[in-house]
Amino acid sequence: MKALDRLRDRWRDQGLVWKDGAGDTASAQAPGHSPADRSVTFRQISDQVLMNSHADDKQAVLDAVGLTMRDLFDDTAGTSYTYRDGRTVHRTYDDRGHKKFRQAGNTTGRDLYRVERLDQLATGTPVYVVEGEKDVHAVESVGAVAVCSAMGAGKAHLFDWSPLAGHTVVIVADDDDPGRRHAMQVYEIVEPIAAGVAVATAKVGKDAADHIAAGYGLDELEIVDLGGTTSRRLKVTRGSEVKMQRIRWVMEDWIPAGSLTLLAGREGLGKSTIAAQICAQVTQGQLEGELHGTPRNVLYVHSEDSREFTVAPRLKAAGADMSRVLFVDVETSHTDSGTLILPLDTFALEKVIAQHQVAFVVLDAATSSMSSELSGKDDRAVRQYLEPLAQLASRQGCVVFGLCHFGKRDGADTGKLILGSIAWSQVARSVLSVAKDEDSGNLVVTNTKGNLAPRIRSMEATLVSTTVMTEDGPAEVGALHWLGETTRDARELLAEPDGTDREDRNEAEVWLEDYLTEHGRTPAKDVKNDARKAGIAERTLKRAAKELGVVYTTEGFPRTTRWALPTQSGHDEQSDLIHGPTGPTGPTGRDLRKRSGPIEADSQSGHTSVNGPTGDPTAVPGCPECGFPLDGVATGRAMHADCERRAQQSTALFGGDAA
Repeated sequence: MKALDRLRDRWRDQGLVWKDGAGDTASAQAPGHSPADRSVTFRQISDQVLMNSHADDKQAVLDAVGLTMRDLFDDTAGTSYTYRDGRTVHRTYDDRGHKKFRQAGNTTGRDLYRVERLDQLATGTPVYVVEGEKDVHAVESVGAVAVCSAMGAGKAHLFDWSPLAGHTVVIVADDDDPGRRHAMQVYEIVEPIAAGVAVATAKVGKDAADHIAAGYGLDELEIVDLGGTTSRRLKVTRGSEVKMQRIRWVMEDWIPAGSLTLLAGREGLGKSTIAAQICAQVTQGQLEGELHGTPRNVLYVHSEDSREFTVAPRLKAAGADMSRVLFVDVETSHTDSGTLILPLDTFALEKVIAQHQVAFVVLDAATSSMSSELSGKDDRAVRQYLEPLAQLASRQGCVVFGLCHFGKRDGADTGKLILGSIAWSQVARSVLSVAKDEDSGNLVVTNTKGNLAPRIRSMEATLVSTTVMTEDGPAEVGALHWLGETTRDARELLAEPDGTDREDRNEAEVWLEDYLTEHGRTPAKDVKNDARKAGIAERTLKRAAKELGVVYTTEGFPRTTRWALPTQSGHDEQSDLIHGPTGPTGPTGRDLRKRSGPIEADSQSGHTSVNGPTGDPTAVPGCPECGFPLDGVATGRAMHADCERRAQQSTALFGGDAA
């Protein structure tokens, strides 16, 4: 029995007016209303009926005549929708009228529902994209063509939309937050390939089915204003009309202006501290490059760290003008501190950037602002997230600076080290990679992707503890100090293998002990080169050095690290020499790691000076920068002459205290 016939019989049994319309349509008296009130409308589509009630809740109307949502189907057990690739979707209702869906068959298929109809469709013919299979049949009932992806809102990225290429597409958004987000996700996918794209909503009700059930035509859908982005046309520009421009650098060879740039490294190295230092210099007009001399606003988007206890103190410790630092939250009907979701909030984000003339935007971490409906492992999904940000940066002339994590495996290809899809590094104009030099304990930052840069540039930096005044008193916070350019490359440090067995280390220990016994105090570079020739990996060599208690000294300018056995150093363990790789223990100290609780002033730093008091009053004074003994001629100097000269050069180049 057709559902429309069942409904007609029940209405008439209840003594209510029923009037058949053209085709499989009808209008009827609403229970409790006068016979002249025909506020309930019906349309039979396929094996079910679309019902709309203009005056009362649809479920209440069915209850009044003794029916349920199941009675809107020819088969009251429900209906099934079959996709071209073999997926089957079963739709049913429970006793309370709640709909349920079950996927069967080829559940990994990528075809859209009813996509086969596009094969016979002339290019340019309008195609309606709706949210569910019922909506597809509703649109078809009025003579148009429609498609949808399976599993409802938020899964659009899992399906193949290429058959829509060349067509004019109208996306009908469901009238709720998931529906609107889904429509924008489809828009971002389809807009580059379609002849034209518009987003619309139903005139009444929630979706396309409600709109059609109410008797409205597709030409009466309400078009959503997307700020002029719904029209597409081709604009021809002659080469002679192109105004060629030089590359402008916000930070020389590292950060191009108007670009998407990524800073990547392993967890806990201090990426956020590096970002804070760059932000601080932007707000003070101290950053080298195009922004030098002009203080600018920065926007810091964070999700992992507490704003009050970590992010703001970190920026303050770096010397930022806090009046030029902006934070952003999302206000909804449920909260005033929601998290930014991209690309959903891209348009709103751009408005803030333009309104406040923001020059530098930090996404800490980049993945935290990415919509949960997108996968960081999927190339297309990552591009859906990053490409609008890159376009935003270009339009506004600002930098979008995203922080990314490396995985645990080693390798020199930093594009593959970034967790997730290779598209992270492909879309970005520049990728800066940070690694730790275990010999010195310093950080090395290298532009490992810089297609616009004329050279590979590496900088060395150290993390120090800085006191910041808070509302609760002084707090110790980690801050970054640039030390200048270096010949070390972050990729060299990242490529060192992790794994080695005890037998390898024993062999390495024997080799290293013999080598240092023969050569005495030797530059670290020579030790590593000769070890490599002997087939010993650098990580294995360092573990062997640790087992032997190798003593490291640094001297000269540029600084040179030398290795020696304890018996060759000429000093005991209370000397100014460094025993084993040392340096800053963390970017922000043990109590400024990812957390949101209060931080005690006396326990916020985990940093320990490597050149502090040795406990030996007779020891030769050492330079506080490199640890090299200050001889009699240098008595009275604050630091080694070469280090003092380097500090002055670094201050001139990068601003601030380079010590």
